[in-house]
Amino acid sequence: MRIRATKMDGCGNSFLVVDEIKTPLAQYDRTKISNALAVQHNTDGILYIDHHLGMPTMKIFDRDGTEETMCGNGLRCATRYFRDQYISSNVFPIATGDGIKEVTVDNELVEVNLGSARDYCQLSDKFHFVFTGVPHLVVISNEMSLESARTLGKLLREDKSLCNSVNHPEGVNVNFIWRTPEGIAVRTYEVGVEDVTLSCGTGSAASAYVAAKVYGLSLPIATQSLGGKLEIRDIGGELSIRGITCYQGKVIGFVNQAHPKSIVPSRYWQRSNVSLSI
Repeated sequence: MRIRATKMDGCGNSFLVVDEIKTPLAQYDRTKISNALAVQHNTDGILYIDHHLGMPTMKIFDRDGTEETMCGNGLRCATRYFRDQYISSNVFPIATGDGIKEVTVDNELVEVNLGSARDYCQLSDKFHFVFTGVPHLVVISNEMSLESARTLGKLLREDKSLCNSVNHPEGVNVNFIWRTPEGIAVRTYEVGVEDVTLSCGTGSAASAYVAAKVYGLSLPIATQSLGGKLEIRDIGGELSIRGITCYQGKVIGFVNQAHPKSIVPSRYWQRSNVSLSI
């Protein structure tokens, strides 16, 4: 089975955008397809874009095939794709597993509103938890090497006691932050990728939210990851992430079997024949 996709980059996060408006895949197992495509093209995740009752929709699957509720940089890439392919407005909504998000395209910049930070709690002097579409542990740190972030990130991500204490036994993403002259640096160990990624949009938002509390900073806050910079803003008490996205080209993925699905997942949107009307 051949699947056409568009490879995109959002602050160092790489994704394949699979356009289900053109090629529906509802009858197939996206978990197995996502893992195969992500490995073949070395991406952090797969974005499946579609529409429901005229509203753009996005689903995000991690590199290991796990479906997530949200991905900030993935949503920014989906926003750019929708705007360039289907939508004439620069401001529009996209339905995600974490609800409907308002997104904005401003020339080369793409901004997405993640909503309010949820379930914040301070676990210790250095450990903070906050949910920004997916669960994030934010660790107040000094500048550290990539290898140290990878080793400690894996340890904390797999700490069952820690994950259970914040009601996310499936695991939490782990962000290490420290002050910089411009704002904060962020290194994120991501669930589903199981490594430190070049960037994480929801992790940057969670890190900025915690940094405002710990360092006494005011939003907007600039976050510097290995993949580049994002600006985290406060819009009426909600967090938004703003930065550049870019295209990396068209690709074709190959899946050995079609993998028909046996069940319909709970967050599946039934397709409609209504055109995008935004």
